[in-house]
Amino acid sequence: MVFSGRGSSLELCRQLALLGYTRALIVSDAFLAGSGLLDDMLDTLAQAGVKCTVFDGIEPDPNFEQVAAGEAVLTRESCEVVIGIGGGSVLDAAKLIALLHNNPGDLAFYDGIQKAKNPGLPLFAVPTTAGTGSETTPASVITDSATHRKVAVADGKLVPHYVALDPDLTRTLPPRITAATGMDALTHAVESYLSRASTPVTRDMAATATRLIFENLPRAYQNGEDMDARQAMLTASFYAGVAFGRTSVGYAHAIAHQLGRVCGTPHGEANAMVLPQVLEAYGAPVRPALAELARSSGLAAATVSDDAAAATLVQRITELRREMGMSLEPTGLAADAVPGIVKAAIRETGDLYPVPRYLEPDELGGIVSKLVAAA
Repeated sequence: MVFSGRGSSLELCRQLALLGYTRALIVSDAFLAGSGLLDDMLDTLAQAGVKCTVFDGIEPDPNFEQVAAGEAVLTRESCEVVIGIGGGSVLDAAKLIALLHNNPGDLAFYDGIQKAKNPGLPLFAVPTTAGTGSETTPASVITDSATHRKVAVADGKLVPHYVALDPDLTRTLPPRITAATGMDALTHAVESYLSRASTPVTRDMAATATRLIFENLPRAYQNGEDMDARQAMLTASFYAGVAFGRTSVGYAHAIAHQLGRVCGTPHGEANAMVLPQVLEAYGAPVRPALAELARSSGLAAATVSDDAAAATLVQRITELRREMGMSLEPTGLAADAVPGIVKAAIRETGDLYPVPRYLEPDELGGIVSKLVAAA
């Protein structure tokens, strides 16, 4: 169930109380918990007779220990429901805390697809960024501190039961994060549209998300107080999340994940760096689909050829990242890191992503090497 619009986070709180829950664990991070952003929700829950415990121990790229600590607080306080309030890291962790409570054991066991036997606790999600789509996806990414490896848990039991898309909670999002998370959502949408696993339903959602992002991301970046643009970006992120949750993504994400691992490049920024190059590398097989996206987004007329329309879409992505002052190169990327990045991206794609065309190692190497040259 999705609540949308200004004040929808409070509507979600009232719904939680109407369902009869009396003890809730709120999962967030220290910055949000100390910023006052949670106060109205906490007050609404308290007035409805719901006792809340706030666990704010989630950091960017959360690890096993943080999830285990959150689950321990949940158990100690006898909480019946989990509310995740934050960006993608917080929501990923909240989903795993809810799942782990009814599926005890080492989180590493759940690495992979559909490993959990039991449903998790009821889960409510309130995103405070517009980009990750974690509020609707059947997956969470968590870091194994012992190996420094990112573990992907994919399970339908991770999908939140209730979601609030409240633009008031994204009002103070800094322009740089607005840009990065918005480009993450755009990459989700475009890669989902191109996926060999796409369906008419997922393509429709991905196309709608793409159009909304092109129309509203520049507005949200330029004026964080533009609530219509903020709402549209939350909607776009949600639609893109629904789409890629069913189709998965592609090489842009595979390379971006490695740039995050090797260089610490923020995920949305890494996607923005590589998406145009990946789309060009796919070549002729994807141009009709890119042309469809260009036309449905109002970037190209119906009379324009597929090749020209596809080129317009790629050009607009490049222009958008430039307009928002996004970096075009990852910090500290050395040439000797390229083979490892390519190898890891190939392995990730082969295991998970039904891409429209498999790229050769030298093609991927060319994409990553351009980032070295730019740096």
